[in-house]
Amino acid sequence: MMSEESARLEETANRLRETSLREFRAPGPNINYKSGPYRRSVGLKEIPLPELARYALELVGLSSAGRLEKVAWWVSFTFQDRHCELSLEKFGLRINVEAVDGDETQAHEVTNQIVKRLRSSTRIVENLLLAPAAPRLFQAGMATVVNQHRSLRRTYEYFRDRASNPFVVEDERKYLGAEGDLSRGMLFTSGKHEMQLNSFHDLVASVNAYLSLLEHNMVLSLPFEGFDPSECPLEKFIGMRWGEKYRTFFGLSTGDEKRYYDRLVDVVERWRNTYSHGGFEKGNGSTVYLHYDGIGPIPVGLSSANEQPGILFRPDIDDDINHVFDLFDEFDSWLSDVRIPFAMEWITSGMHVRFDPEFRAELDAALVSSERFTGFLEYQSYLYDRDVNMDW
Repeated sequence: MMSEESARLEETANRLRETSLREFRAPGPNINYKSGPYRRSVGLKEIPLPELARYALELVGLSSAGRLEKVAWWVSFTFQDRHCELSLEKFGLRINVEAVDGDETQAHEVTNQIVKRLRSSTRIVENLLLAPAAPRLFQAGMATVVNQHRSLRRTYEYFRDRASNPFVVEDERKYLGAEGDLSRGMLFTSGKHEMQLNSFHDLVASVNAYLSLLEHNMVLSLPFEGFDPSECPLEKFIGMRWGEKYRTFFGLSTGDEKRYYDRLVDVVERWRNTYSHGGFEKGNGSTVYLHYDGIGPIPVGLSSANEQPGILFRPDIDDDINHVFDLFDEFDSWLSDVRIPFAMEWITSGMHVRFDPEFRAELDAALVSSERFTGFLEYQSYLYDRDVNMDW
């Protein structure tokens, strides 16, 4: 009896032969561009995943070849009786199409047809093969997470710098009458107050950016902590909220893990959660006012809360900024120097992180000492650079 996976492969191949790749044929033993090839690049907007196009061509019986210097692979085929070749090279996807009688305009039109068919074939492969297989692949850890640490870190540092060093805003006076004439009144905008509001907005943005960075780093660090995808599938961990990620990753059994968690929660509840949920603090908080007879509007929970009520009445926040960023710096040092030094060294190198069993086994063997880990990281960096530059 045919397995489910084999049945899906056959179904996909038949669909490709009947639809998008029905005019693609295997070439003869020797390709001969009678009039020379028309060559053009294929952008990622046209075919976002070149490997899917290669795989689709292989499913209908066309063989891929490679590697060559600066070329990862190529597939030769005929389309409408023209010799063609699709190749993935260092600077992107390229396609060669025979220009019959030297007519490059017609070859260009044919090339566009081929690109359109190839793009359609990638959607078929994605829908019929990849989507059904995704849960099984996640559970087996057959995934690589792209390392976005540097980009996310830059975002955090950008907003942090703006919050700590807001642009200078001068006081603004707008006379309702002639300049200097107060008889009709004047509008006054405090530059200091505007700077405080700007700093406050950037502080909220920096906290959001830091929590995003922390969540990303926890995902990348999973293989360094004995991650077992059969116990906690990768997609489930990625979908957790930051607090659940933290508790699952670090646990709260030891002093440092619990102490940092509590301090981070204080910051998150004070800044991120309030202004990520419509400006409402947890339990309504002090951004909702109740009308108490005989007193007037009072902020909810004011007697038991230390927070200042409402953004419009927020005082200078320099102390809050220093407190928040000092905590983030301290926590970063703890991660890099004490808790997950090997993981942070890998993450800051910019290398992507694999979750498959083979990589996890190699990583476990490398984590026995700093010397062995350094050698492992250097070797993996070499392989990564080789693949990126296609220096086979």
